[in-house]
Amino acid sequence: MTNYYPLLAEARRNVMLKEYLDANLKQAGFIDMTIEKTPLGTRLNVLALRPGLVIGPHGSSIRSLMEDISKEISLKDITVNAMEIQNPAIDPKAIAMRLSNALQKGVAFRRAVTGVMNEAMNAGAIGIEVKLQGKIRSERAAFQKFTEGVLPKSGFPREFYTRTAVEHILMKMGLYGVKVTIAYKYQPEFRIKKEGEKIESDKGNKTE
Repeated sequence: MTNYYPLLAEARRNVMLKEYLDANLKQAGFIDMTIEKTPLGTRLNVLALRPGLVIGPHGSSIRSLMEDISKEISLKDITVNAMEIQNPAIDPKAIAMRLSNALQKGVAFRRAVTGVMNEAMNAGAIGIEVKLQGKIRSERAAFQKFTEGVLPKSGFPREFYTRTAVEHILMKMGLYGVKVTIAYKYQPEFRIKKEGEKIESDKGNKTE
């Protein structure tokens, strides 16, 4: 019988680590992380909008981060590699963070949402959906949804070609929720062959 306890322990550790990074690297714009096993220990790749803040002057911040992670999460022999996100215009986490910052600065929510949606579509997304919830306009909580392009809602395309991120911000009027979903371009892996049709294979040979 398969022993699932090590897998559960590893999953729990990864969740705790991601929550820790999300709480402590807000200023650096923490987006995501990956963990790699190396002969010398564990390598933690941190993806952020401003990796320079993760590293700090002469690497002071990143050394402190490694020490804190070793104590808080019990990860020994860990090294941290800070990387910059390549295309923040189509990353749902980065977009949710931008919207949160804009709302905190008093930018009108329709203007902020329209700006990030246009940037995402121009950057190559096939669809984007932004949901805002909270006391947006008045004392009563409200819900606003903005959608542009094509956004799969179920099945294989939704699972493999969309990504979602949620951010919560505390304003004077109360707690706001920002949810962003991005749909990326995809190529169908198969299709139904019509009768008598010749289809090019991957190697360039024709099949009947």
